[in-house]
Amino acid sequence: RTHRMSLVYYSDAKSKRSSESLLEKLGRIIKGSELPNIVSPGDEVLIKCHMGAELTTRYLRPVYVRRGVDEVRALGGEPLVVETTGLSLLDPRGTAEKYLKIALSHGYTPDSLGAPIVIADGECGLDAFEVEVSGLKTKGASLAGALRGADVLIGLAHFKGHALVGIGGAVKNIAIGLSSKEGKYLYHYEGKPKVDEGLCNSCGDCLALCPVNGAIKLVGGKAMIDPDLCAGCLACIASCKAKAVVTKRRNDPLELQIMLADIASAVVNTVGKENAFFVNFLLEVDWLCDCEHGDRGWSDLPIVPDLGVAASADPVALDMASTELVNNAPGMPGSRADEVGAMKPGADKFKAMFPNMDWKDALTACERLGIGRTGHR
Repeated sequence: RTHRMSLVYYSDAKSKRSSESLLEKLGRIIKGSELPNIVSPGDEVLIKCHMGAELTTRYLRPVYVRRGVDEVRALGGEPLVVETTGLSLLDPRGTAEKYLKIALSHGYTPDSLGAPIVIADGECGLDAFEVEVSGLKTKGASLAGALRGADVLIGLAHFKGHALVGIGGAVKNIAIGLSSKEGKYLYHYEGKPKVDEGLCNSCGDCLALCPVNGAIKLVGGKAMIDPDLCAGCLACIASCKAKAVVTKRRNDPLELQIMLADIASAVVNTVGKENAFFVNFLLEVDWLCDCEHGDRGWSDLPIVPDLGVAASADPVALDMASTELVNNAPGMPGSRADEVGAMKPGADKFKAMFPNMDWKDALTACERLGIGRTGHR
């Protein structure tokens, strides 16, 4: 069955000498993988990574991204390190300016990375383009503008758990991670925000904060949101003291898994499967996303010891292999894995931590959409 399986490269985190440094291992994985055949001289190469939230401490260290940049440049590519703004305009990472300040505090600078840092959806998350999706749930996706015209996409993901889909790895890093603000909003919420006229006090705060001209108007003294113009930045909801702006959050775990796969397929098909490569760092594996521990972020104990780095041209196989590596490792005493009784090697730690969902659903959906295989070797 090997012809139906995708190749995943892996190196553990153990080192006894300089040649076994994880940076050196990462370099060897890249050189021995498909990436040298993907990157051609002059290619614009987007290197997508998450740079952490304000008070998190277990984000991907910039030194690993720098090694990826150096390897791409050695192949003749022109690397750009990219990320997108957070979901809400008013959040600590809600604009490019605010996110870049957090990135700086975490050691992410053009000098440290050896490449420009580009917030791929623009200053307020409005630089976007629409693509059609032959998805299982959705028929369109709003993606970050910098993805237009990119020759190569490399996803560098800090592998961890995630409260909405069970795992946060290669697939989520490019799906939600390369969506525009509107794309993120439509993933998390059902329909655009609406104003309850009975609660609206005509203060106009929402109009002042809305980044899209004309998306909110006063009609008969009451605010009205145009769903076609609304970018889903949530500023009106966060700023409304009268609680007059309402929306409905999606809460069906299976729906979220399938929509994640749909958006991932939109990203992969936009760039081209043959032009994408992915790396998961199984280091300081937290049980929640790097940005998900509350509004400003925080980090917990890793759920397993450091395991190393894995890579593949197939994001589905990579996430499957990464999950298996974590599940087959012993749990870390005192961690979330300990709290849910998933300490033994072989225990499904992600299912134990998030019992209302099955992390496999997103990967199975990705396989159905043709962007990867769950089988790997």
